[in-house]
Amino acid sequence: MQKINILGIGLTDYSLKESLVLLDRYAGNGGLNTILYVTTPMLIKAGSDEEERNSIESIDMTLCGDTDILRVAKIDSAGRLYEVENRVFFKEFLRRLVQSGRKVYLLDDSEEDMALLKEQMESYQRGILIGGSDLLTESDEDMEEIINRINDVAPAAIISRISNGRQEKYMARFKALINAEVWLGISKDMALGTGKRSWRKKAVDKIYRMIFHRRVNHFKDENGE
Repeated sequence: MQKINILGIGLTDYSLKESLVLLDRYAGNGGLNTILYVTTPMLIKAGSDEEERNSIESIDMTLCGDTDILRVAKIDSAGRLYEVENRVFFKEFLRRLVQSGRKVYLLDDSEEDMALLKEQMESYQRGILIGGSDLLTESDEDMEEIINRINDVAPAAIISRISNGRQEKYMARFKALINAEVWLGISKDMALGTGKRSWRKKAVDKIYRMIFHRRVNHFKDENGE
């Protein structure tokens, strides 16, 4: 476990072993625990958005969604980079759900993305027991109905892949109302599955990488780091 600060956002980097130990604890502590994959676009936004920063910092466990975050934090061990690049925690998370025969509830914000999320999860682990799924809208009334449906299913886990900004705020806001053990939020920016990235995705990733490193260097200069 290593405390890091990037663009003024306090994060904790957990090794695979440490994150799985925490996951085991979450399974029996009687409340909903939140886990969020953090990516460079999220950190760029949070660097200038206090509400976004507070939402990220309120999450019980944050995970690096890309290796640039590790490199900026000077965490460059080959083993840790491999864990992040290959989504090892996510694969183990799904494996444990299947092994225990417990249900997962899925949340996304479009039918196309929901279908893609299911397909990509299956590429990592077959036999996932999906207890239900819902598409999120901007309406709080819709969210109340979704929470009721989740609580009727009482899944072991929620896996969401909602647009950046909305996802972490929803996790912080509705955590106390949901009957599940773990809510895992996956960023839209993260590549899942085994398919190759399109040239457009590669170009966007490159632009965000450049902006991220520029912002980090500027922040360090301003703060005398």
